[in-house]
Amino acid sequence: MSERPRCVAPVGDKCGEAATWSPKEQALYWCDVNRFLIHRLDAEERVASWFFDEPVAALSLTEDPDWLLVALASRLILWRPGDDSRRDHGFRLAEWPKARLNDGRAAPNGDFWLGTMANNVGPNGELGDAAPGLGVLERIRAGGGVSTYKRGLGISNTVCWSPDHRTFYFGDTQLNTIWAYDYDEASGEISNERPFFTGFERGLPDGSSADAEGRLWNCRFGGACVVAVAPDGRVDQVLEMPVNNITTCAFGGSDLATLYITTAAILTNESDRLAGSLFAYQADAPGLESFKVKL
Repeated sequence: MSERPRCVAPVGDKCGEAATWSPKEQALYWCDVNRFLIHRLDAEERVASWFFDEPVAALSLTEDPDWLLVALASRLILWRPGDDSRRDHGFRLAEWPKARLNDGRAAPNGDFWLGTMANNVGPNGELGDAAPGLGVLERIRAGGGVSTYKRGLGISNTVCWSPDHRTFYFGDTQLNTIWAYDYDEASGEISNERPFFTGFERGLPDGSSADAEGRLWNCRFGGACVVAVAPDGRVDQVLEMPVNNITTCAFGGSDLATLYITTAAILTNESDRLAGSLFAYQADAPGLESFKVKL
């Protein structure tokens, strides 16, 4: 286990998000919401970037290893990095441009779960206000069916499952709350909402990733840390970060023991020189393989 995170890509993201590890490529993909970019860090720690026509909010592997699912602000698309091919998925957010897509991930059964929020990104990437109450939590099935599970959210964040697939985690940044739900893999349904991690005083909850021991590694926007939360909701570890706004994380590397952490340069100042960089931390327990969206 390393003592502190290492900066591996000082890319200056306004709002880095959506860290997603590709086992096939041994590479990490992530996005910059406000610059409409997707980045890729390869095994030699070289960075390539692609530009899109809307803010990029979330990424997911699919059952076809050549294609990624991309959540833009208003819709889902499929993207093949090998030749930059792009095609429409079919899902569009009816509330756009008042609201936009935000955090999302594939479920164990191949569904795609995503949360929305008030649209706080202008046409040129400028930061606006995130009005409360406009977000929802939705589940999108391979056949195109859409179900809504929660309304009235502020900023939807943390879409994650426990190692045994029996618990689903989801949060609202503005409420400083992460909930836990019972998850039924056969039906894809969630139930029994209860508070899991609330009121932590360092920053607000952003994205999360689970490790093989069942800890939820939650990134704290404005809190300069990632907090590892045990399955019983107890704080197990606080990973100190050299920047203030920590956005999301994903386990990667050949042994899935490297925790990649994205950060944001928005809502900070010049003294936060590495804000917006990608960091890597050698954890003491590996993460879990990412689930894949069924096409």
